[in-house]
Amino acid sequence: MVASLTQEAELMPGQRKKSTAKRRRTSAADARGHLGLGLAQLMEESDVLIAMTDPDGRVVSWNRALAELTGRPESEGVGHKLADWLTTFGVRDLADIMERAASEREAIRCEVRLPGAAGALAAAAFNVMPVRGPDGATVAVLAAGHDLTALRALQNQVLHAEKLATVGQIAAGVAHEINNPLTSIQMCVEAVLRKANLAMEGRVPNLIEPIDVERLRKIQDGAERIRKFSRDLTTYARPSGREVEEVSLNEVVEHALSFCEPVIYDAKAELVRELSPDLPKVQVVRDHIMQVVTNLVSNAAQALSEEGGSVTVRTFRSGGASVGLAVSDDGEGIRREDQARVFEPFFTTKPAGRGTGLGLTVVRNIVLAHAGRISFQSQLGSGTTFVVSLPLGASPTSPFKTEKQSR
Repeated sequence: MVASLTQEAELMPGQRKKSTAKRRRTSAADARGHLGLGLAQLMEESDVLIAMTDPDGRVVSWNRALAELTGRPESEGVGHKLADWLTTFGVRDLADIMERAASEREAIRCEVRLPGAAGALAAAAFNVMPVRGPDGATVAVLAAGHDLTALRALQNQVLHAEKLATVGQIAAGVAHEINNPLTSIQMCVEAVLRKANLAMEGRVPNLIEPIDVERLRKIQDGAERIRKFSRDLTTYARPSGREVEEVSLNEVVEHALSFCEPVIYDAKAELVRELSPDLPKVQVVRDHIMQVVTNLVSNAAQALSEEGGSVTVRTFRSGGASVGLAVSDDGEGIRREDQARVFEPFFTTKPAGRGTGLGLTVVRNIVLAHAGRISFQSQLGSGTTFVVSLPLGASPTSPFKTEKQSR
């Protein structure tokens, strides 16, 4: 070290400057090399899902996290087209989006499905961006993301928990819903049995009269009502499917309202239906929209005073591109200071034990997942109206929503 300093001291001033500049260039080159090595190690060891392709869509790099998620090691993918592999599983969306990012030279955020190591498809969210060379041309495409499987499972658990909470809220009305037809069945059976016993004793003619047929019909209707209610209750409490269907909004609303009858009865409410005929069908997850109606109607009924009131359910055509649902009550209304928090998770003004505080949060999330909108108007002493708008053109079939990132 001393010798090195002595040698430098013996150099002419111009030579010393050149020597210093050379060392700096060497140091900068070393730093860039170390940075590249560090980034490569970070990419490999990170829990972030990272893939890189060339402009033609061939895999350049595929890190450990992505290999663990998909069960496909980097060695099997490098040099091969990403689209060819994904197409065999019917989920080539990531490859398509990376190709799009390369051609449009835009960063894109997206949700996609990928083949999972266990055989099932895995959901993942990615930021996809082109990598540009010195001349501005795209030299590679980088995708970095995270696994959404656990998050989606948690969201489904929250959705199911809110369903069960709603089932608990209507439990008080279940007895009424079942007792009415059971009472009718019991009375009719007793009448038919009494007549049968008298006929067997020879005290009345052994004939079937019209009134007997009517009693048997009431027995049949009562049993069918119990069967239908039990079926609907079981169906509603079951975890939701995610199958998208083209449905009539009015049919979904009517189905949900039949399930809400105990809540309406318990609240001493009058249910008013104003369903617009000839609404166009809409692409939705039926169970989810049914839950939207059930939650809104249950909330409306619970907002009424102890003396009761009315709950109005209205469907309508909203412009030319969407259909709408409005649920109104003439209850107490929502205080102005609480209105900003209505959709907050776990926020509730209900007494303890009468809700989870997730009902409207779940409703909002379902509506947004269908690319819809939800709003409300409320006035103290006059009641509240929630309005849901569902677009006709959008469909939640594809979870692969993409958007260009703003620069």
